[in-house]
Amino acid sequence: MLFLVGPLLLSCGERVPGTVAKIHRERMAYIATVPFEPPLIYQKEGEMVGPDAELGRRIVARLTETRDPEGGSEVRLTWINRTYPNLLPAMRHGEVDMVIGVFEVTEERLREIDFSDPYYVSELVLAINPVHRDLRPGDFAGIRLGVREGTGVEEFVRKTYPSSVVVPYKTLDDAVLSLRRSEIDAVIDDRYMAAYSLATTPGASHMEIVPTVLGTLDVAVGVKKGDRPLLEIINPVIAEMREEGEFARLLEEHQGKEYYREVASRLETRLAEEEMKKRERQVSISVSRAANYQFDIYRMANLRFIFRNQTTGSTIQTSLINFEGRIGRANARVPPGTYTLSLPQFNFSHPVDILPQDSDQVSINIVLSDAGVVVRKG
Repeated sequence: MLFLVGPLLLSCGERVPGTVAKIHRERMAYIATVPFEPPLIYQKEGEMVGPDAELGRRIVARLTETRDPEGGSEVRLTWINRTYPNLLPAMRHGEVDMVIGVFEVTEERLREIDFSDPYYVSELVLAINPVHRDLRPGDFAGIRLGVREGTGVEEFVRKTYPSSVVVPYKTLDDAVLSLRRSEIDAVIDDRYMAAYSLATTPGASHMEIVPTVLGTLDVAVGVKKGDRPLLEIINPVIAEMREEGEFARLLEEHQGKEYYREVASRLETRLAEEEMKKRERQVSISVSRAANYQFDIYRMANLRFIFRNQTTGSTIQTSLINFEGRIGRANARVPPGTYTLSLPQFNFSHPVDILPQDSDQVSINIVLSDAGVVVRKG
């Protein structure tokens, strides 16, 4: 009888050892996560949403499907909120069954736990505050770099940039706020998470992402060391979601790609505007007189107008005034700025603004009359 009872018990409830058996028995799956990492996983109206949250729900649904047909009610999902430094201790102490939520595969973590197949590749980029420091990827010696503490990102930055000063923060938003206050020089994090934070944090609308990828980290589901049966349930779910394009679709649905496109364009737009401010405009000047004004306008022939920058005092001379009929013409290449346009020989001067938003071709029309000189910029 004892010989027969043992196999019977195994067939009813203990066919799958470890975590899977516990989940089937208790009808409860405990998943540890960091609750605010949009757009990948975050709380909205009391519910976990985002690609990582959907992965968790599908894994739990598969755990329900794989229980004994007579096993009773479905498995329920309970999210356990933790900070990154506390995720591994939660696993170690048996508080949770797995970890999901921008949980990168690192050498340090692999010594303690196992991982599923990767389901997301986190591309790390530099977030900057150009008002404080217009950084580019390169030598970060002495640069203060903000990171989320206890993450694979922190481990990557410390190993890759040993001469920089790494400043850990509990959340990405905390790091972004510190960057806004110029307390650090840059933030390194996942491109979509960084974009989401820069798009939604108050006062961060001027901050930018440098799109160069500094490195990549695989993101996967963490399980207890040697928990092969649980991985055999998780990995097929990941493969199905990848085949369906579900991760990419959910990233789009939760505005990850939209925010990235908007924030990534800021740097390009700023550089284009700065180039626009510096680019010289072709300024064409025409000078004529009113029909009833008694003045020998041809005395201006072969003279030059002068643009004097009111800020720097630098001057630009036009070409010689050349007459075509009754209209004298001259031209010059002039960068944007506030100028005084003058013709010293005739004691003529007038303020003229060449604006960054002006087109490449700017015309200035000067008409002499009894009422004075009329200058129009067209």
